[in-house]
Amino acid sequence: MKISKLLLGAVALAIAISSAAHGQTLTATLTEVSPGTTVYGTVDGNFYQDWVTGVTAFDKFDGFCVQPAEHLSYGETVVYDIQDASTLTNSAIVAKLIGGYLASDMSPAQASAVQWAIWEVLAETSGTYSLYDGNVMITSDTEIADLANNYLTNVDSYTPADLTYYTNDTIQNVVSWQTIPEPATLGLVALSGLVFLRRRR
Repeated sequence: MKISKLLLGAVALAIAISSAAHGQTLTATLTEVSPGTTVYGTVDGNFYQDWVTGVTAFDKFDGFCVQPAEHLSYGETVVYDIQDASTLTNSAIVAKLIGGYLASDMSPAQASAVQWAIWEVLAETSGTYSLYDGNVMITSDTEIADLANNYLTNVDSYTPADLTYYTNDTIQNVVSWQTIPEPATLGLVALSGLVFLRRRR
């Protein structure tokens, strides 16, 4: 009898959580940008500076920045909306670039190069992709520029990563290849455990 009551409660909880899955959010804290390589260049063709590049590491997931002009500080906690990655501009290309990175040795140079390649496909307006010209451009590090251009040239040879898109109206948006269980999924896991207990009883 107790198990039956628990089962009914779990069913109600799973339904409630599933209904709330749309508009889901995730709270995460930025811990570092790894390796944090500074590369001088521009992402809009006007403002040049040293950009800190690499994997954007949070306490709950790793990802890549897709909005370099927006701020995000180390130690800052952000409430992100979880979006379908297909809503990101050029999402299919971004997924392939990250897939290429994951298939590489994931060295610091690779991480920095992929970050710049992602910015290129998201913000370049010239119609062609190259980190040596256009409004997204590296002016200080030929190794990173060459690696980024190599990723862009070979993008169709990479297996796309399965991405999640994290957005915030005022904070830097990011994409991640690491899956975090959704509340609805966690509720169903709990439910399945109770069903298992009931069957054993």
